[in-house]
Amino acid sequence: MNRPRLRRWVVTTLSVFGAVVGMAIAAWLHDLDWLVGPNNLLYLMTIGALLGLLVGLRRGPQIARWLERFTERAAEVPPEAVLAAGTGATVGLLITVLLNNVLAVVPGFSWLWSLMIAVTLVTASAWFLVVNRSLFASTRSPGVGDTQIRPPPDRGSPKLVDTSAIIDGRLVELAEANFLDGRLLVPQFILAELQRIADAEDPLKRRRGRRGLEMLDRLVNQGRVPTEVIHDDPSAAAVDDKLVRLCVLLGADLVTTDYNLHRVAGLQGVRVLNLHQLANAVKAPQLPGERLSLTIVKAGREPGQGLAYLEDGTMVVVESAADRVGREVDVVVTSSLQTQMGRMVFARLDEGSRAPAPGSGEA
Repeated sequence: MNRPRLRRWVVTTLSVFGAVVGMAIAAWLHDLDWLVGPNNLLYLMTIGALLGLLVGLRRGPQIARWLERFTERAAEVPPEAVLAAGTGATVGLLITVLLNNVLAVVPGFSWLWSLMIAVTLVTASAWFLVVNRSLFASTRSPGVGDTQIRPPPDRGSPKLVDTSAIIDGRLVELAEANFLDGRLLVPQFILAELQRIADAEDPLKRRRGRRGLEMLDRLVNQGRVPTEVIHDDPSAAAVDDKLVRLCVLLGADLVTTDYNLHRVAGLQGVRVLNLHQLANAVKAPQLPGERLSLTIVKAGREPGQGLAYLEDGTMVVVESAADRVGREVDVVVTSSLQTQMGRMVFARLDEGSRAPAPGSGEA
């Protein structure tokens, strides 16, 4: 059951419970002759239902989270532990029935003593058998043709996705390639921010926003990693602050490409999955001595340097290539440098590419 449906179920249950409590109170007051007529019964039922509805709307998200965590923990309980607890409770109840028949003739024996004996025996029997639940596990080695029941894999912690990671688009490919586990959670305020960007007057922002909405649609429709929009909205002005607070409240990881948000979230104890860091980690390293064919895009900061880029966006600084802008040259890698913002490669012109540029005037 997803969280919005679970929340609606909680609100409905609390409303019905409030109506039943209101009806019970009205019936009790009617028996005391404090209320007369069926209208008062209807009024108290309505008041109880409204109070239950208000409590559900106010505390529904929190109760839904508690129920979700309880069901997740319950699903992790081994089957032999459940069987042991049930067997222990049954044994304790049977012993209680036998003792009640024997102790019923003892003067002063009442239902309170019977209840205390039942609780003690049931708790002790269930606890003893749960501790020794290995007795219920089969120790026979599986033979040929036997089906081995393996425990379900750990689905991992939930992951909150921010706007930059959605617009980036690589998150969809990671999900489709089975490199993500758990659930992907998209807060409602992130969806609203994407919509604002898609409606912006700036064409570049509008294009980025529409790309983000398309990527989010693909993310929701892919069936490998469950993705859902949640309506939790912490009390904070900035979107980044809301994301970090929500990660702390839900115990979730943060998926982003924003370097500053990464640092702020990490300082508050949130585990961050940065797509840029992942991309840098899986890039094939360029080793010294490796030869590449690159197009010099522009001049570098230092005199004589030219800048080129690999297909994955890695910047290559080429010595003595400032006059080769717009030309394809052969280079030899000399070194590489890993930084927080990505990898940089340093290279020099290959001997065969040192021919002078046309019109340079060199002999």
